[in-house]
Amino acid sequence: MNDKLGAVKAILYAISDAAAFLFTTSLGIAILVAALVALASARLWSAVSDRRLAFKAAGEDFRLASAFGAALRELASLFGRAAAALPTIGGVALALVLVLGIADSSRKVDAYVAGQKRVAELSTTLRNLERRYKALELRVDDVKDGRISATLSFFDYKDLKAAPTTQTIDIAGKELFIDAIVCNFDYSSIASGSAINLAIPYRVFSDEVPEAEGIELSLFDTSGLPLMYRRSSDNVYGISSEAYEARLAELMSDIRTDESARKAGIVRSLYGDAVHRVAKKGESFTVWVEQSGGLTIKDLVAF
Repeated sequence: MNDKLGAVKAILYAISDAAAFLFTTSLGIAILVAALVALASARLWSAVSDRRLAFKAAGEDFRLASAFGAALRELASLFGRAAAALPTIGGVALALVLVLGIADSSRKVDAYVAGQKRVAELSTTLRNLERRYKALELRVDDVKDGRISATLSFFDYKDLKAAPTTQTIDIAGKELFIDAIVCNFDYSSIASGSAINLAIPYRVFSDEVPEAEGIELSLFDTSGLPLMYRRSSDNVYGISSEAYEARLAELMSDIRTDESARKAGIVRSLYGDAVHRVAKKGESFTVWVEQSGGLTIKDLVAF
């Protein structure tokens, strides 16, 4: 049934698009006019040619006046036929108007249904993130000559048995800062129940290296999804894993900048949040993303 309805809609939309193009755009109208002129010219040429052959068969000279007369008679005939066809033309025009109206209404319904489905999927995606996550572990390998060497480990929640992704950094300073962007959603649009904010660690800086010049974290997969927010199909509820990843990718795209967040219409605010720790050689600590948004930092031995 859905396949048949889809086929009907495809035909309806094709007719609607063609009619809208031909009758509402400059190029479409130009094509229509050119087609009518070409058709009329062909009919006139045919009438003049037939008249010329008739004169030749009768052994008479075919003069310009004869050609002009034949063309005028054919032109008058064309106008007469067009006048006689006006009721039919009016019926076709009315049918096209109805097709355009039905197609427009159908598209609006489809857009509304798709929008509602998207909102429901976004809300379900957020509900799948209603807990705290360990985003990374950081081990200070060395503190020497005013520089910090460290190894960071990131955890992929889609495959918890996989070895963590690691990244080594070397940065000037004595104190490390883990910077994150926090997204505060417009809950009236996509969420219900408890507040869910997404915090995404994305950069390391220090007391000597400013935030804008910090080191980007390797916390994302190849499609730009944070490893800690990825899920296997067994760990996603209320939504397919494919839809979950699609909506999560949409969220990540929407919160990339303030401008994109505002255009998306689902983000109330974006702000930065950073946790910090004085670096000591051999020390390890974890950074957690909290359900309420933001980061916390804990000694590794505490967990």
